[in-house]
Amino acid sequence: MTKKVFFNLLLGMLLTIYSLPVLAQSTPNWYDNDMRRSFYPESQYFTGFAEGQRVGSERLDVTTQRLKDAAKVEAVSTIRVHVQNVSVNHALSQTLRTMEGTFRQSMREFSSNTQTTVDMEIPGLQIESWQNPQNGNIAAFAWVKKSTLIKQLEKKITIGLTKIETSLDQIDQLVQTGQKMQARTLAEKTLPQFAEIDETQKILASVDANADEESLQLQETRTLQRRLISIVTQLKNGINIYISVNADMFGTKYTALKSEIQGELSKTGCNFVSSATQSDWAVYVNAPSRQCNKAVFGGTSTYFVYVDANIVVEKTSTGQRIYENQISEKGGHTHNFEQAARAAYKEISPKISKIVLQQIQQ
Repeated sequence: MTKKVFFNLLLGMLLTIYSLPVLAQSTPNWYDNDMRRSFYPESQYFTGFAEGQRVGSERLDVTTQRLKDAAKVEAVSTIRVHVQNVSVNHALSQTLRTMEGTFRQSMREFSSNTQTTVDMEIPGLQIESWQNPQNGNIAAFAWVKKSTLIKQLEKKITIGLTKIETSLDQIDQLVQTGQKMQARTLAEKTLPQFAEIDETQKILASVDANADEESLQLQETRTLQRRLISIVTQLKNGINIYISVNADMFGTKYTALKSEIQGELSKTGCNFVSSATQSDWAVYVNAPSRQCNKAVFGGTSTYFVYVDANIVVEKTSTGQRIYENQISEKGGHTHNFEQAARAAYKEISPKISKIVLQQIQQ
């Protein structure tokens, strides 16, 4: 054996010996199943594991993310199964069910078009990935320590309730200033937040053997639920609007204009009252018609009329005139000026309704 051959052989052996501890050090403690159970025991952790290879020409980062997602799904599934299988103490369980049932029943009519489904989010969940240099496999591991999860769930409930309370304060302010439509919109956005709180409380009650009404913040939740129910009771009948319409058609009242405007506004849930003092908004429309001209084409006469509508919108709670302007619409008919005026009123009524709706929704 020559010195060169011996040197290369010795160098190879040294590199092999050196690479073994490096490989061992780079392998995470969660990759091996036995080590994973040892370092992340089921009594203290919720975990998820996934392993695979790139599919076709899939990029490495895409493969890694796919496997991370799979590990996360497994961890979340483990927690969900745990929540379903663990029975909390009877009194606490009954309290949670009663709170949920009472609130859902009270909200059903108001929230008929509101989505309240919740995807389980696990606060504190960590995810790592590693590529095996020997076979190219990519592994991903998701885990959360139960004690950490409990703290994060408690924090999530606190943050959620604070957010709801802030929204309810804003809704109260909107109601007080006569902005009921905006208040209703914000209330509808607030409803799903209670579903998130409810889901978080159920998870916490299942993973924490010491969970009680105080840690779950059930009293605070009840208080906020009652506040929202009270607000919804005020809002479910919609906005009260007083409308005064004067539509003079050459000395004859065109009463249909008021009905047409109310018909458009009622689609948004508005109510109509008989006096301005009972209203949230007062709308005044003065819309006389005026003859424009008569045109003859090929022996056929066409009559043209303008309707000039002066529109005023006032916020009753403040007495403030929010809007005042005049719009005009031209109508034509082959019979007479009266029919031409009716055509102009038909054209102008949805425009008036749109203006009023824009003002009360601001």
